[in-house]
Amino acid sequence: MAYSRFIADTYNIPLSQLNPQRGSYLIITPDNMEAYLDDLVTFKKSQGFDVYVQTLSEVGSTADDVKAAIEATLENDPMLEYVLLIGDVDGVAAMPSFYYGPDNDVTDQKYTHLLGDDFFPDVFIGRFSVDSISELVVMIRKTINYHRQPLATNPDWLDRALIVAGNYSNTVPIPITPKWTSYWIRDLMLDEGYTSVDTVFYPPTQQGASLIQNYINSGVGIVNYRGWGDANGWHYPEFHVSDVAGLNNDWMTPVFTSFVCNSNDFANNVDPCLGEALVRAGTPSNPKGGVAIVGPSDLHTSTKYNNVINAYMFDAMLDDGVVELAPAVNAGLLGLVREFPNLDGPGEAQEFYFHVYNIVGDPSISMHLTEPQEFDINTQTLYRHKGDISIEVLSQNGDPVPDAVVSIMSGDSVLAKGISNQLGYFQVNVSLHNITSVDVYVNKNGFVQYHEEIAIESSNVELMLIGYELQNDSNGNGVLETGETIDVYPIFKNSGQSATSSTTADIEGLYCQVISGSTNIPEADIDEIVIPSTPFTIRSNSKDFNHISLNIDTDFADYSLYIPVVKPQLDVSIGPDDITSNSNFTPELKYHNYSAGLFENVVWSFTNSNDLIGCVIIDSTVYFDIEPYSSQTILLEDHSCSIDTVTSGSKLTLEITIFQDTVTIYQNDHTISIEPQSATDPVSHTWYGYWAY
Repeated sequence: MAYSRFIADTYNIPLSQLNPQRGSYLIITPDNMEAYLDDLVTFKKSQGFDVYVQTLSEVGSTADDVKAAIEATLENDPMLEYVLLIGDVDGVAAMPSFYYGPDNDVTDQKYTHLLGDDFFPDVFIGRFSVDSISELVVMIRKTINYHRQPLATNPDWLDRALIVAGNYSNTVPIPITPKWTSYWIRDLMLDEGYTSVDTVFYPPTQQGASLIQNYINSGVGIVNYRGWGDANGWHYPEFHVSDVAGLNNDWMTPVFTSFVCNSNDFANNVDPCLGEALVRAGTPSNPKGGVAIVGPSDLHTSTKYNNVINAYMFDAMLDDGVVELAPAVNAGLLGLVREFPNLDGPGEAQEFYFHVYNIVGDPSISMHLTEPQEFDINTQTLYRHKGDISIEVLSQNGDPVPDAVVSIMSGDSVLAKGISNQLGYFQVNVSLHNITSVDVYVNKNGFVQYHEEIAIESSNVELMLIGYELQNDSNGNGVLETGETIDVYPIFKNSGQSATSSTTADIEGLYCQVISGSTNIPEADIDEIVIPSTPFTIRSNSKDFNHISLNIDTDFADYSLYIPVVKPQLDVSIGPDDITSNSNFTPELKYHNYSAGLFENVVWSFTNSNDLIGCVIIDSTVYFDIEPYSSQTILLEDHSCSIDTVTSGSKLTLEITIFQDTVTIYQNDHTISIEPQSATDPVSHTWYGYWAY
């Protein structure tokens, strides 16, 4: 999920085709800090992460040992998204780091260079740079509260921001772009809904600490700095490590983005550096400072590169919705690839800045850009014998919320997790045996985390539905895909105090065709698990939903089964690319399947509403298979098509359908261009319909 925007932009894949899922989170800690991580681990699980915790005694004490552990975790779990290191580089909670370049700049980014020979991160990383247990607890509580109760202190603070900048240099020429960049960011934030974006600029202000303290204490969600500084802090205007003590912003802890030399150098002799001081500040009951900070460790960063990183990061945050901290920083750094494409050699700008920018704080923090929404969640009564959970995720305005991450927990164990569908529903089966309640957590960027504890209701029903088996799927890969027929065997357990008799079972299906809908559940002794001798047979028939729903009616009770479906994620184009007016052609389909689904024996067809393309079937139907994660060009050789007189440059709309006998697996409108355009042809019409001659 963290890489979805990066993958979409890099490979030109529509976001709608990616179907991102929440992955894994690795915490590596000194042994003496492990006992204090329970709240953080449970919180990350509630966000939908699979969480691993490893200690230095397990992985080794050197930076190379830690990197090897990260690499091994990624190899075993390709869904690893984030790594969090616990501890400063020295002291009672020492966690090693790497060093880069002639100035030995501290960098955690080398930990993320795992695949290939490049400097782009293969996982995202951050560090809780702490020197004591108390500082660790402060950072954990800030992180949790930022997501769970951000509006408790003041509901308006996240609608405000602070921009600090200084045009200064100790040599000529004096730069002017730090303030220009900051004005642009201020205007962008106001355009995106911030109610106020205050500024403290040099010139005219140099002694800025009291102003900066007042703005932060009154509540701001983002603090951005561009200018001149070092590990001690910002110099123009001044705001130093010693000024952090004057903050009194309680739980209104902003994200700091400090695009200035050395301000996040957690290995500096100035300990704490400004970044560490801001994120460690406060006590567990009286926090202050920030929740996280991004900034460089190098003392000699350049204005022109910092401007680009700053601008691209905020553009990604505010225009593209990239609000998890580390992916947003990565988007900023990728601006260097676009603006300075030739500076990609060893030691040059791209490599350098991808190394020296570090995060102190949780790299996965979901930044609140203006006041977040709150969920309106509908849940059902949970009965122990049924084991089905259905959650409707709505916004505070009552609109369905798709792609919300739902985590169902019992204590600190995750029973189930997943993503809400386009109607806002998340539905799953879990075993509720010996469970008295479950905790439901719902997460999405731009929302406050939702939590509800639901008690498990008991009943007199002794026969519990505890799962299911799938057999005889059409293509034999063991999963259910759209259009596929499969046998479903529900699994029951007698949880009562006496044997249960046999019973008939009938089903009704949603998003599927029921082919065989009756079976018999055999009698079961106490604690015995039974499976019907004959299955239900169904066929998934909806291209839009990632599960099917079966309602099972028995003499004991009604049960519900929710079975995941791998639906197609297709990017489709229509050709050929050289169609001319008054010509004959054979149509062709180009597709890329971004899903793990295998769809066999499918055909495609198209219709055009303007009747400018005529086709006759000249041969038998062309069948083809759509393989997982594949691309292919298919000629519709069973059609001979002709096009009428059409002006060059026109675009005709065609409806493309891909289907597997009676089941449609793809349907959408596409345009086809009429070529070529010569120098004497009119220019293609505008959106308003005008042609230029």
